[in-house]
Amino acid sequence: MRILLTGPTGFLGSALAHHWANAGHELCLLARAFSSTRRVEDLLPSVTLARAGSLDDAQECVRNFAPDAIVHTACSYGRAGESPLDVQDANLRLGTALLQAAMAHDLGRTTFINTGTVLAPEVSLYALSKTQFSQWGTMLARQKPERLQFIDVKLQQMYGAGDDRSKFTTHVIETCRLDEPRLALTPGEQRRDFIHIADVVSAYDTILTQHGRMAGDDSIDVGSGEAVRMRDFVELAHRLSGASTELDFGAVPYRATEAMLCVADTTRLRELGWAPHFDLESGLRQTIAASHSD
Repeated sequence: MRILLTGPTGFLGSALAHHWANAGHELCLLARAFSSTRRVEDLLPSVTLARAGSLDDAQECVRNFAPDAIVHTACSYGRAGESPLDVQDANLRLGTALLQAAMAHDLGRTTFINTGTVLAPEVSLYALSKTQFSQWGTMLARQKPERLQFIDVKLQQMYGAGDDRSKFTTHVIETCRLDEPRLALTPGEQRRDFIHIADVVSAYDTILTQHGRMAGDDSIDVGSGEAVRMRDFVELAHRLSGASTELDFGAVPYRATEAMLCVADTTRLRELGWAPHFDLESGLRQTIAASHSD
């Protein structure tokens, strides 16, 4: 299969790139002009790398590569000083440009697998823009069903070795692994669905291979299916790391828009043949061990 993958230099995108390259798919990795390729450097002799400095560049990549599927993982969380327009460009306009290019040219029917969000739009500009793009993709797929299949992945809280420390899970794991003095936390009563990166990759692969069993505009939950208190996640990471770090629960207030429960319904994903490999303890053990070996 010919797969155009956005965000290939990120944590999720690079993991997908390695999996699909090893499986023998023909890959085009669409990256920003300034992105470091260190996570996929070993793949570059065998895959196509396309740099996009503009939306026109991204659309030209679709026209030239003519993918069977576009898997969209590129995003901006707005945590690194990006402007609202930067967040909108990454989370809304880039994806829309790719959809438009796929529909405008004689590519047959393109399957577009989008990495959506489970957060309510009022939580952040990231959540707002991601929600809006999911709505755009759904509407466009309904307008042009013969040209476009849009599958919106509702991805829960993934974790694994090598992710950015700006993410909550990695921050907790690394603070404990490095035995830093103190970790400031909320009370930790929020419940989240934590899923290991290897299980996320296998879920995306299942969706890609089974897309013919899904609707022309569809959404699917990806997670472990279990709601775990953040406090329990932190305490387990702390115990498995053997850390003496002070866990200062309650030092950070909840956000006004804090979601107190996020959990996937994995019924449909399991019906497609997927099952997780890691439970939370085995996943954290693997992550900590792999982080030590880096």
